[in-house]
Amino acid sequence: MPFRLQQIDPDSKFCQHLQLPFLERCYPRELVGEVLSQCQAWEKRERKLSQLVMVYYVMALSLFRQYNVTDVFAHLCRGLEWLWPDSHLALPTGGALTARRASLGSIVMRRLFRQCCRPLATERTKGAFAFGLRLMAIDSTLDEVPDSPTNALHFGRLTSGKSQSPYPQVRCMYLAEVGTHAIVDALFARCKASEQSMAWALLRSLHEGMLLLADRNFPSINWLTAVEHQGAHLLCRLKAGIFTQRSCTLADGSYLVNLRPKGKNQPPLTVRIIEYRLEPSVARELADLPTSRTSDRANPSKVHRLVTTLLDPQQAPALDLICLYHERWEIELAIKEMKIHQRLSPQPLRSKTPEFIYQELYGLVMAHYAIRAWMHEAALQGDLDPDRLSFTHALQTLDTAFYEFSIVAKEELPRQQERLLANLRNPKKLLSPRRLRFCPRVVKGVSSAFYRQQDKYHSVCFKNTTFRDIILI
Repeated sequence: MPFRLQQIDPDSKFCQHLQLPFLERCYPRELVGEVLSQCQAWEKRERKLSQLVMVYYVMALSLFRQYNVTDVFAHLCRGLEWLWPDSHLALPTGGALTARRASLGSIVMRRLFRQCCRPLATERTKGAFAFGLRLMAIDSTLDEVPDSPTNALHFGRLTSGKSQSPYPQVRCMYLAEVGTHAIVDALFARCKASEQSMAWALLRSLHEGMLLLADRNFPSINWLTAVEHQGAHLLCRLKAGIFTQRSCTLADGSYLVNLRPKGKNQPPLTVRIIEYRLEPSVARELADLPTSRTSDRANPSKVHRLVTTLLDPQQAPALDLICLYHERWEIELAIKEMKIHQRLSPQPLRSKTPEFIYQELYGLVMAHYAIRAWMHEAALQGDLDPDRLSFTHALQTLDTAFYEFSIVAKEELPRQQERLLANLRNPKKLLSPRRLRFCPRVVKGVSSAFYRQQDKYHSVCFKNTTFRDIILI
């Protein structure tokens, strides 16, 4: 079916015709404009670049990681550039883009992220709820940043004995909706910042009707109490040797423990402990799988422990909670989507200054959220679990979508969006249902034939000299 192209007024400005519905669906121009006004971040004079366009450009930096900063903008504009009346149009230079990024700052991106990124799942979303509660998960990761003096001073490096990480690193703490992989809150800090301290800050986004899944590094009496004060419930892995004083054993083998939070006038907190082992033959086979160099080999007879604030074994049976806890790995997959597929790790982030790093990270998370929002809508239309939709296929699809959206008339956008949603749920691109499998923690490439880069190693450059000049015969 034919479609109409966007009509260009010769006297209009380039940035006014740049259509980015893929991002604008989650971050409407009107709302972006309000945030720019709140932060007093509007440009004094609108040229080829406006601060409104720069907000979307910062998100696009993580969507097209294979391009440099100037080529990313050119990639966004390639459709509009084809339609533009002036065939000799000059796109902004790298210096102009950097100057606009500096005037934009990171506060605008952070405020827009906090306002727009909310849980996506509805009652129709498969795999997003359990026991009537919305499943959430919390975890952190480290991202490498360029080795500039300001980044090294601000973010620091991890050290082990006399060695240290080759690049400075930033610690990223995320709160995600399990069923949709949508990141709904984030915090960024120095690489040596405490995970536990950062996790406290993200409790602000927990609400009544949520069930938080977390790893064993997070639970403490006060943290469990804080989660309950938010009206949410908790299901965490638990270290051995803590919370062992039973007050009551329940019918399903789990037991209750009464905890005393620190501080005056703090009421006691009752939690439920669940302990289980794996079937011995399976556990022995898994124990033979290699682990990472920093992890101990698995113990076949190990007792696994969980702690939860869901106290009623009739409402939440122990076996159901044990199986549910493994949904926590969905946040690991969401982090993998951002690091491996979206920004092509192991490359470090782009930016050379801390302020640009924070700006880039918020753009990364917001772009990931936009992709996941489209995938969630496509899954709802196809009555599918969002887990069945391929994130890499979505990335490939959006590349085409950016071009198509930029050239069609605004009246054609709804039809183009329906095409995009249908493409995202293409039956030929659906992932297979999840299988029960356990993989060895190994990599193919372990060592390098080259020495590690150090300050004492410098490139040798001879000015005003060619290779011919240094040859002796």
